[in-house]
Amino acid sequence: MRSRLIAAAASIVALALPATAMAGGNAGAGATGQAQLSQQHAGTLQGALSAAAAAQSAANANAPVNVAGGDVNGGANSANQTATNGAQSGAGNSADTSQSNTQTQTDPSSGHSLGSGGSGQAQVNQQQALVAQLAASKAKSDQNATNANAPVNVAGGDVNGGANSANQTATNGAKSGAGNKSDTNQSNTQTQTDPSSGCQLGCGGSGQAQLSDQKSKTLQGAVSSASADQNAVNANVPVNVAGGDIYGGANSANQTATNGAKSGAGNEADTTQSNTQSQTATGSSCLLGCGGSGQAQINDQQALTAQFALSFAKAKQNAVNANVPVNIAGYDIYGGANSANQTATNGAQSGAGNMAGTGQMGGQNQASS
Repeated sequence: MRSRLIAAAASIVALALPATAMAGGNAGAGATGQAQLSQQHAGTLQGALSAAAAAQSAANANAPVNVAGGDVNGGANSANQTATNGAQSGAGNSADTSQSNTQTQTDPSSGHSLGSGGSGQAQVNQQQALVAQLAASKAKSDQNATNANAPVNVAGGDVNGGANSANQTATNGAKSGAGNKSDTNQSNTQTQTDPSSGCQLGCGGSGQAQLSDQKSKTLQGAVSSASADQNAVNANVPVNVAGGDIYGGANSANQTATNGAKSGAGNEADTTQSNTQSQTATGSSCLLGCGGSGQAQINDQQALTAQFALSFAKAKQNAVNANVPVNIAGYDIYGGANSANQTATNGAQSGAGNMAGTGQMGGQNQASS
């Protein structure tokens, strides 16, 4: 009977002691399970198209035809022509995608006593980013500039023509531009810490789980077109037929014609998604049955940016500066000087733009002690 009482007392004392005090080890302790999963997808599709076409036809002509039967004295023609034609086109794409994920799990579980229970930690993060950009640019410039002095002199006495200093300056230009720019940044930080130790008797382990899903889509399209058409004619066309006297006159008809078309389209998108999740479970020294803590954090962020910009500019100009005397005489007609200056300027400008900025940030923190 006495031996039975001693054995029962020994059993009670053993239950009150940690497992390390018995046989120097752990009894029935459960192991920890940790899992970390990270998946990142990034796709960037860019297309840039640019076309520029410039066509110019410039004619500077002095075409006198002289038939005399006495007197045809023609005149000086200082017809200077300067024609400038140009087309510019540009298209561009720029994309920056950065995805970063940091996962840390710490479970310094030690000193499990008796039944206890292990902690289970799981971290899952998925990040997807898709950027598709299209930029198309077209510039077309057409110019036809003619500077002509075409006297035809038929005389049967007297035709003294005159000086023609018809200067012509024609400038034609078309500019086009299209652009895309995209910045996508996704960052996720997950940290789990479970320094649960010193379990006594039944106990129970903590379970922690963190899930983060970030998705970003950026679709941009920019189309730009510029077209400039100019037709400039500066002409002095005297036709002199005389049977005595026609003196004609000087024509200093200066013409300056400027034509231009500008077009621009642009897209810019900035997307930033950031998530920080932290879980800390500090289990106290449990006595007897007890129970563990369970923590779960879920974060889902989605951002979609779709932009389209279209720009079109067209400038068309037709400038004519003309002095057209036709002289038929049978005595007299003295004509006169013509200083008809013409300045014509034509321009068209167009612009379209898109800009989008998206920022999402989520922070979750759980602590259980």
